[in-house]
Amino acid sequence: MGQMQNLLPKEPMAPISTDQITTGEDWGYQLKWDGVRILAGLDQNRVSLYSRKLLDKTSLYPEIVQALSVLQDRRLLLDGEVVYFHPELGRPVFQKVLQRERSRTVSTSAPLFTYVLFDILVDGDEDLRKLPYLERHHRLKETVSDIPGLLITDLFLEGEHLWDWAEQRGWEGIVMKRLSSPYREGKKHRDWYKKKIAVNMAASAVAMIIREGRVASLVIADDDGNYIGRASLGLNEQTKKRLLQYAESHRADAIWRTLHTDLKKEQLAWLSQPLSVQVTFLEWSQDGMMRHPKLVSIEGV
Repeated sequence: MGQMQNLLPKEPMAPISTDQITTGEDWGYQLKWDGVRILAGLDQNRVSLYSRKLLDKTSLYPEIVQALSVLQDRRLLLDGEVVYFHPELGRPVFQKVLQRERSRTVSTSAPLFTYVLFDILVDGDEDLRKLPYLERHHRLKETVSDIPGLLITDLFLEGEHLWDWAEQRGWEGIVMKRLSSPYREGKKHRDWYKKKIAVNMAASAVAMIIREGRVASLVIADDDGNYIGRASLGLNEQTKKRLLQYAESHRADAIWRTLHTDLKKEQLAWLSQPLSVQVTFLEWSQDGMMRHPKLVSIEGV
């Protein structure tokens, strides 16, 4: 990428978590897209994709490279998220993008992803980062429009209504942006904030973590059998006793050959019949783990 690579931020501008919806004439609101942050650089008829930590992701998302190739005659640095938009749920599903990230390969049957853009940092010889966000968003819409595989996220001026819409439809949350703000790296700013909606999902408890002869927490897997974290919040002493009885009568060999580092030092009681659980948590981490999970219900005990 030559000179374009030198223009990459040391880390992308990131929203700060808050429980409040910031209001005022200088604030705009966007949906929070549940995907993987990607910077895209276009220079000298070449497209390059970079992760939040500036790792090269170009070969991992050929469909995004192909979509951006329409703009190859431009010199651009764009910021956004790669998402999988679930046609039935009507919203992004992070696990689908995570599957591509984990596999590090692309099969012919792999789902197609969309690059959702929300910022433009460089256009030609212009570095746009000092411009107000509202102006950068307008510039982005002028530069990228009606290109299959690319989507510019809308900017709304009413935060409460957008929050209600997102909450009713199970989206990840909203992002609040100061319209007059420049692009600042990382979180050293007071210009971008995010308000999260708790995720509620059905999963499976495939094992229990046992400490001193008692159940400490449940080992949770998603529908594809991938480890997504441990959960103990929501368990009372009576439930733990029933769970221990269940574990003793449903013992099994380990189902995972390789254990996540989170589990390697734990005593595990694997279950021949995994338990169906409902779990709520704040958000997905970038490596696909639940953050602050809490058990809502456990079937069968």
